[in-house]
Amino acid sequence: MRGFVVVLFLLLSGAGLYAQVPAQTGKYNNDIFDLVASRRLGDGQVRILQTPEMKELVNTHVAMNERSGGVEGFRVQLYSGSGSHAKQEALEIKSKVLSLLSPPQIYVEYNAPFWRVRVGSFRHKHEALPLLHQLKSGFPNCYVVKAHDIKLETLP
Repeated sequence: MRGFVVVLFLLLSGAGLYAQVPAQTGKYNNDIFDLVASRRLGDGQVRILQTPEMKELVNTHVAMNERSGGVEGFRVQLYSGSGSHAKQEALEIKSKVLSLLSPPQIYVEYNAPFWRVRVGSFRHKHEALPLLHQLKSGFPNCYVVKAHDIKLETLP
């Protein structure tokens, strides 16, 4: 029992020393851990105990998200085609949608070899369903697709 108490004391003492966080300078240097741990007048204090490797991994993830320029979301796809007439068909679909909706967010995209026409920008799939049902009468084959470049400012 005495050995258990000694081991417990050493563990708690070591954890207390490890948990000491140096005073923050108030500067945010693109480290999310520094931002969370920073203190302002009237705020509480947050201590984050993390290995340097995990900090580097999280900061790399944050940087990748900032560079991507958008978030994952959903759009309604009206057309996808390839071939010599695909571009013309995509532009015709776009003009048809412009006559049905006002003002729609229409995206004509080319990702070789496919031309696609997509409408809307939604963060969640269930938010795209009303637009899908509205477009089904004019475009019976339309469906909701995942999009990886949704700009936050275009979200409703």
